This record gives sequence, structure tokens and C-alpha cells, in this order.
Amino acid sequence: MKKLLIRTFTLLFVVASAGTYFVYQQLFSSLITEDKLVFIPSGSTYHQVKDSLRVNGLLDNEFVFDMVCSKKNYVKIHPGRYMFTSGSDLNGSINILRLGQQEPMSIIFNNVSTIQALAGKISKQIESDSLSLLNAFTNVEFYEKYSYNEASVRKLFIPNTYEVYWTISPSEFLSRMQKEFGKFWTYDRLELAKSKGLTPHEVSVLASIVQKESSKIEEQPIIAGLYMNRLNQNMKLQSDPTVIYALNERDGFDSKIKRVLKKDLSIDSPYNTYKYKGLPPNPICIPEMSALNSVLNATAHEFIYMCAKDDFSGYHNFTKSWIQHKKNANAFQRALTRKGVMR
Repeated sequence: MKKLLIRTFTLLFVVASAGTYFVYQQLFSSLITEDKLVFIPSGSTYHQVKDSLRVNGLLDNEFVFDMVCSKKNYVKIHPGRYMFTSGSDLNGSINILRLGQQEPMSIIFNNVSTIQALAGKISKQIESDSLSLLNAFTNVEFYEKYSYNEASVRKLFIPNTYEVYWTISPSEFLSRMQKEFGKFWTYDRLELAKSKGLTPHEVSVLASIVQKESSKIEEQPIIAGLYMNRLNQNMKLQSDPTVIYALNERDGFDSKIKRVLKKDLSIDSPYNTYKYKGLPPNPICIPEMSALNSVLNATAHEFIYMCAKDDFSGYHNFTKSWIQHKKNANAFQRALTRKGVMR
């Protein structure tokens, strides 16, 4: 009887040791040899989490996974974008998920004119869809709180690279933009704007025109200086992009106007700077940081006329002579006609 008990205990010890070693191996052995990003959408169930891990090679033994999750009390699912690095084991993976240790990500937006386009671009990078973002961007209470409207709110979004979590909500994104807007308008920048007789809002408006005039960053301070000269001399800005904006506002922003016609210059819109002096009421696009800084650091010169070069390089001819400007403009118009650009 004694020998039987010894053999039984020995067998149980061996089995327990083997089981413990097996579980240990399952918990701490490397699962992947390359980094894996795993997305856990909001509303995911425990089984869907397991499916996501399984697809990415992070779940070899479901029994051990369930047992350890139970021991670690992993019951609340934290949605997010999770990074599992090469050599990750099951124990570490469960800890990351249980604690909701998301991997931050960088989002970027630029070259957008409307908040609709902005919502579409941001939705491709985070969990929230474009409709949810657009609803937040056009929220009446938000507008009333900060004195915005659908056009003026464009100044809030300063294109840059921002580190966020994939699960950032539309309201959280708005709060982040408010914070970044405040960080951009430092005391020094406010003083620069004031020295030019501009408010931050007016800087954004002029920057949006500068941006639409040229994507060449080295040219933007020159263009800003030209428009400052016109403002200071009480001249109309006569900016083609503002006419295009006025036409698009009337006809819909889906149209692609590449050539402003003489008849277009008479459109009755506060954005038409051929008809009305001063700056338009709001930005005509979401101005980028380079354009904002170009206004704040506008080049001092005597130019009051500009025209795109007829080589379509994207650069401009600048002059203070009306006669020379007419020559430049006629050359560009002929180049457009030769290229077949009629609208």
C-alpha cells in the first residue's frame, strides 16, 4: 500500500510538473518573429479579441489563454491599436490588453480646403468614421461656445503631425485641436500679428489665400508681403483663389476650376476680392503652418502684382509695374490657351 501511494504521488508530481512546464512554455515562449499591429475595435467581444490575436499568430493555445485571462481577471475589453513586438509572449500580450496599453500613432492632415475633406482624411487614420467627425466639426453648441461657424472653424485645424491614440473620439480630437491652436498662438506670434495690424483670425484668412496661390514654401512669404502691400495701400487684393472659392461656394465644391474668366470677376460674394476691398470674412481653406508663418514673417518688398509663370512651374512673376504685370498676365493666358485649359 505504501509503495502504491509513493508511485501515485510520484506520478501526480510528474504530471503536475509536466503541466506546469507546459503552461510556462506556453506563457513565456516567443510567439512572433516580427512586430505585429493588432486593432481591437470598440464594442469587441472577448471572442473577437481572441480571433484578432489568432489571425496575427499571438494565440497558439486557447486553453492556456483562457486560463490565464481568468487568473488575471481580464474581463474589460479595451479597444485600441496595440503593438506586439518581435519576441512577444502570451503573458506579456495579455498584460498589454488587460491594461489597455495602446500604441500611440501619428496622424497628419494637410492640403484640405473644407471640414468635409478634413473629416474624410482623419477618418482614414483613426477609428471614428467621417460622419461622426463631421457631426462634431459642425456641432452648433461647439460653434456657439467658441464663436465659430462652418467657415471660420477652419482656422482651428492647423495641419501638422500629431500623436494620438487610434480610439480618439471626435470630441477629444476637437479638444486636442483647441489645445494645439492655443499652443501655436504664442505671445511672440500674437505680437507679430499685432505689428502687422492683423488679428489671429485675419492671419488665418490671409494665410489661406497665400496657400491657395502657391504651394512653394519659399514663395509664400513674398506673396504674403505682396498682399500686405495691397492692404496697406487700400487696394483690392484681386486674388484668383478667392474668386474660385466664391464660385465653388455658389456651385458646389466638387468643381475643378483651373482658369478664372473675366465674367467670373463680377460674382457678388464677400469672398470675391476683385469686387470687395480687404480680407474675405473667413479662410478659403485650412491654412497650413508654413502659410501662417509666411504671413507673420512676410517679406518686405515693393511688389503689388503677381502672375503665375507661363512655364507652369508653379512659381510666379512679381512686379510693381502694371505694364510689366500685363505682359506677364498675357503670356500666362496664352500658355493656358495653348495647353487647352479653358476652364
